[in-house]
Amino acid sequence: MATGWRRSRRRPTGRPLRYQRGGGDADAETVARWLDEGIIPNGAHGRAFGGRSVHGFDLTFCSPKSVSLVRALRTDDVVAKAIANAHAAALSEAMEYLAVHAGYPRVHNLHTGEKDLVRLPGLAAIAYQHETSRSGDPHLHTDVIVPNRQARADGAMVSIDGTSLYHEAKAAGVIYQATLRRELHQSMGFEWARVAPSTGMAELAGVDRETITAWSRRSSQLREWAAGHLQVGDKPLSAAQLAAAQKATRPAKPEELAWTRLLEQWRSDARGLRLDRAAFEEARGPPHSSLHAV
Repeated sequence: MATGWRRSRRRPTGRPLRYQRGGGDADAETVARWLDEGIIPNGAHGRAFGGRSVHGFDLTFCSPKSVSLVRALRTDDVVAKAIANAHAAALSEAMEYLAVHAGYPRVHNLHTGEKDLVRLPGLAAIAYQHETSRSGDPHLHTDVIVPNRQARADGAMVSIDGTSLYHEAKAAGVIYQATLRRELHQSMGFEWARVAPSTGMAELAGVDRETITAWSRRSSQLREWAAGHLQVGDKPLSAAQLAAAQKATRPAKPEELAWTRLLEQWRSDARGLRLDRAAFEEARGPPHSSLHAV
């Protein structure tokens, strides 16, 4: 899935990175107050949360499994840095899109009696980058928490319209995937396999399909559970089916390990990284003929 979306009342885990054009670290206690109590960093706050209040919205931007594998298993710092930079650029463009198209609270219109959508001056969010799946395999992804309390242009603290955010979340995921492909093609000459219409995601051309499957233990677990408990056909799992499978099979997150230690474990794993040169050449296509003036 390119982008997951769910209403969140949970505290996130990991090291928070506040999303803004310049980036920067966010204080964990400040983030917790924002999500738990609706108090933003400058101390402003709106109505107190009730027992059924939505404290925030949880988005997930996932790199394709093949990209995570190349970053983790290739002993090439240039490639690893290029992938990290592409992931950051793709996340930035996706969040820029959400800030423009999904940052809307509903405001009462005195003339019509209806609730109008009014665009916020910006959208604040906190990003948490993760390196592993819940099965401990390489899985570069970023969880983005969008607090439900946001500042309107007049300084009032208001709640986001969740329906608008929901409808734009998938588009933001497609933008993330397209930007990632563009950045890695331009910087490293990577080619891509077919884009999945449902997610906008494509795997790297040239990474063996069986290798991707072998390193996708969490995905296999979800499909196996769905096959035994849900009515599924040959199509990919729907968002509702995927959410049900994730909830039913969610293991505890793997213990946090240093990046260098993770690399040691992955690179000594027998599953390895197998490349398919023919698939890469097919994706790249025939060389263009040179034209000469006569």
